[in-house]
Amino acid sequence: RGSFNGSASNIGFASGVMLASGNISNAIGPNNTGSQSMAFGTTSADADLAGIATGSVNDAAILEFDFVPVSDSIKFKYVFGSEEYMEFVNSGFNDVFGFFISGPNPGGGNYVGQNIALVPGTLTPVTIDNVNLNLNGQYYFDNGDGFGTGTAPDGLTIQYDGFTTPLTAKAWVTCGQTYHIKIAIADIGDAAYDSGVFLQGGSFSSQAVNIIPQISYGGPNDTTLYEGCGTACIYFVRTSNLTHADTINVVITGTATNGVDYNTGTVGVPIPTQLIFAIGQDSISYCINAVADGITEGMESVTLSINMTGPCQSTNTTATLYINEYPPMTVTTRDTTLCNQGGTVTLNALVTGGVEPYTYIWTNGAASVASPTVTVAATTSFIVTVNDACTGNPDPTPAVTDTATVNVILINNLLVNAGSDQTVCPHIPVNFNAIVTGGANSNPYIYHWSNLNASDSLTSYSSSSTAERNTPASGSYIITVTDFCNNTRSDTVMVTVETSCDLGFPNVVSPDGMGSQRNDLFYVDGLEKYPGSELVIYNRWGSKLYDNSNYQNDWSGSKYSDGTYYYLLSVSDGRSFPGFFQIVRGK
Repeated sequence: RGSFNGSASNIGFASGVMLASGNISNAIGPNNTGSQSMAFGTTSADADLAGIATGSVNDAAILEFDFVPVSDSIKFKYVFGSEEYMEFVNSGFNDVFGFFISGPNPGGGNYVGQNIALVPGTLTPVTIDNVNLNLNGQYYFDNGDGFGTGTAPDGLTIQYDGFTTPLTAKAWVTCGQTYHIKIAIADIGDAAYDSGVFLQGGSFSSQAVNIIPQISYGGPNDTTLYEGCGTACIYFVRTSNLTHADTINVVITGTATNGVDYNTGTVGVPIPTQLIFAIGQDSISYCINAVADGITEGMESVTLSINMTGPCQSTNTTATLYINEYPPMTVTTRDTTLCNQGGTVTLNALVTGGVEPYTYIWTNGAASVASPTVTVAATTSFIVTVNDACTGNPDPTPAVTDTATVNVILINNLLVNAGSDQTVCPHIPVNFNAIVTGGANSNPYIYHWSNLNASDSLTSYSSSSTAERNTPASGSYIITVTDFCNNTRSDTVMVTVETSCDLGFPNVVSPDGMGSQRNDLFYVDGLEKYPGSELVIYNRWGSKLYDNSNYQNDWSGSKYSDGTYYYLLSVSDGRSFPGFFQIVRGK
């Protein structure tokens, strides 16, 4: 005896109480044997079980209690299963179970251990012989034989070779009277081959009228109806007094207006406030629609209440629905990049808004789920189309689409050129410029320079990287390039820092073409080691005659007369050299 959790099984119940003629844990699947057994070595003289048994009663499990019904009927749901299916059908080995009720019979006399576990619509008890693959098969589930050789695949969640579909045990009673019920199961003849009965939690009930609302699109939205989308069906279920006609008043309250914000499907027609049950009728239902009025009203409510006073009780049953504006639906995907020959990748459609559940349709063979896994060999675009639960109800908005592209990169040879070796002067920044070609360059390359300090500058572009070493040092400078597909290549630049980079300034310039070309120019020896140096030349009265921020040893002064001139050379390492010189032409 114990409780069970059937939420992940195919037993049909989420949870409840279980009785078995062996360990209840033996009921846990998969079905990997046809003879699961547990013998406790007990016998029973229970009169009710003995009355339906064909042999000795062994390993009995019994649950019994008194109850007082609050209406004219009681009911509960159950499933019976056994390892004796199907090989012991009509063999004489029949484990038994029963639900035996005792107490006043509304039809006269008393129930004395009357079994109410019956084949639906008959007075035949539910047994292995009476409910199986060949007889009353609509109430039977074939769970295999435990060896993979049966008439159905071996079940994954239940060990028993067969079990019934969920059945209902019920009886007429007199409200306010005391009754006794005994729920029992046992092995018969021997203690082998377990059997068990599952009792659905919360299903033992005695009610008058119950309200059950249901939104047509289901899912997690079972209490919210969206304007212009879907229907909410209301079921009024009567479980007692079926032998009489009943008139039930329904009180409708809430912030939504009956006939305006919602109706029965016809504009302006409100939902009814009175229900009439005919003799024998156990349910009445109608469906309501939320009106798409184009007005933003926020969440509105509809509450239905039934108040009934009977011979045993006063019943107050309430159900509440909510009406909301339809939230616009969007879908987004993202592109993906694969290297070289391609491979597998998982697509993902992210949906917001709309009404769940969503349905997904992808092109190019992708599965109809939110996140299908696809195999690609070349760049391919996958278009997803998403519908929500409102489609065709009618759908307030059309389906939404987006495209996810899987880019397959065909990798070319990755090459990097860091430039020529350099000889520089002390304190002059060293500039590097690396050019990259090939490789997987769908995304920017990753660059790494060795021997750079935190204060040095580094700038990277889509296919090149420039760097500047502020305080040069002799040695090798290595750039390593990594592409999107993690291919790497390196190149090295050798830097030599000279110990001395003195400058030599002219004191005479002879722009007459009669001597060497250097004599014709204001030529500073060693200037080429200081690129970006500025030269300014003045006459004797301080007027600026020449200014060049990147002097290239090319000023001749040929248009100026002989005389004394002054210069200021600002070299790129920050030093300044003032001085003067003569322009003297040959005679």
